[in-house]
Amino acid sequence: MLDELLEDAVERMASAVKHTQSEFATLRTDRASGAVLSRVMVDYYGEKVALLELARTASHENLLVVIPHDSNDLVAIERAIRLSGLDLNPASDGKVIRLVFPPLTEERRRQLVKLARSMAEEGRVAIRHIRRSTRSDLNEIGESEDEVWRAEKQLQQQTDRHITMTDELLANKEQELLKI
Repeated sequence: MLDELLEDAVERMASAVKHTQSEFATLRTDRASGAVLSRVMVDYYGEKVALLELARTASHENLLVVIPHDSNDLVAIERAIRLSGLDLNPASDGKVIRLVFPPLTEERRRQLVKLARSMAEEGRVAIRHIRRSTRSDLNEIGESEDEVWRAEKQLQQQTDRHITMTDELLANKEQELLKI
């Protein structure tokens, strides 16, 4: 029973790290990437729909091309990109939307680093929450104190390991964002 709880906690912690990594992918750098648009929601006939469900993307260095599945959605997609806060200026030719990724200013780089740090902190909080709930479950199952103590020690090691992984992801993202 203890092993099952620990395995479940490790899986959930790994999921939290993976989620943090996917959040980092949404932060834009000088390189064009479709992942930047993963958070953009389009007003699609009164419903909020993810942009990447309505279009596909193609990228080349600092240019990202958004190709809608239906050309009638072009205006709504363009509007959603403008309102997204990504500091991108979409240019449409009636069939596709082109997004040029200008070089980031020093101020914008600092803002993105702050955002990355808050995303990493959310990931660390999620990992600690998993530890707390698992520790509570360990205390409720009625095993011997020694076994629970060993399981809590293993749980803390896994928590530290996953928090370190999150910190390494943050360090890499900061380095990427600050690179000129």
